[in-house]
Amino acid sequence: MTRTGEGLSFVAADVEVSQDGTTWVAMSAHATSIAVTGGDRTTGEVNVFDDEIPIVKAGKKASQDLTIRYVYTEEAAGPFVQIRSWDTAEGGIMYARYWPLGKNVASFCFSTGAGIITTFQDPGGDAGAGDPVLCEVTIKTEQLAKTSWPTS
Repeated sequence: MTRTGEGLSFVAADVEVSQDGTTWVAMSAHATSIAVTGGDRTTGEVNVFDDEIPIVKAGKKASQDLTIRYVYTEEAAGPFVQIRSWDTAEGGIMYARYWPLGKNVASFCFSTGAGIITTFQDPGGDAGAGDPVLCEVTIKTEQLAKTSWPTS
């Protein structure tokens, strides 16, 4: 089998978040990583007396969690201030979308619906480290939708 030459890295990703799904806050200058977990499909199985092999059936898919890690800043319009206000004052609703290859024509865009903020980390750190302070937010969403940019 021929190896693909189409692999890509995440270094040019674009990331945006929103409280209403309409007005977006750019996070690419702050975001350092995105992790997607969940979405597993449940399965069921049962054995019958007449065979050694179980009957296996597919169930429903689980929700997904999207974790965005980002650099902490105290900018009034920065992601930390915005997301913290959504977590406390707006009931924890947040939308997110990202483009692994950046916002280029026909690049895939992965987006959530109205996700629920399940984890919001305020800044913390080590007195001896010189690393930038990082925060992260995790939202639970029904699923990630995949479209191409620009979307219609």
